[in-house]
Amino acid sequence: MSQEIDLEGIDQKKLRPKIDEIRALIKKHPVVKEMFEEHGVDLDEIDLIPMCFAKLPVSARTEHGIIYFNTKLVEDGFDNDDHYMVHEITHFLQQTTGDKPTKGSTKENYLDNPAEIEGFQNQTEYLADTRGKEKAEDYVEQVLDHHEVDGKTRKKKEEELTLNVESMDQRVMQLTRMLMGAE
Repeated sequence: MSQEIDLEGIDQKKLRPKIDEIRALIKKHPVVKEMFEEHGVDLDEIDLIPMCFAKLPVSARTEHGIIYFNTKLVEDGFDNDDHYMVHEITHFLQQTTGDKPTKGSTKENYLDNPAEIEGFQNQTEYLADTRGKEKAEDYVEQVLDHHEVDGKTRKKKEEELTLNVESMDQRVMQLTRMLMGAE
């Protein structure tokens, strides 16, 4: 286990119901269902994914098919952090269904890693659908600020990380046109 993951002194049994509650919530969401379909995994396997809280230098991480959430998230109740679970389940699926290990990231190449990009795309699509497009865009802005991305690179990364949000907007517009035409 990575030295950055510290499980010592954390009452996992007490915190498990919060993880299970969020897991049940996101399991019903179309973004999550689509993630499992794309990876050829039965959605019910979400209930078998090992998840726990740990002292981490980041909000969440997936290592060797185990999802860890920062204990600081539970201090706020973990109720508004369900989007982190969506992101990390993306990594779980990548790590357990691929034909080779996923490529790790460093701070310098984190936002260029295809596995991370896919995680952010799923996460922002979920955020846009559950809390609105503006909330998803605000989250991406925070991520880009944290990683000190600016200039032309910033606009490109913003578009890349919110790709599924834009696709969702197009799907909503198509559905609206279809419904209006059907009346």
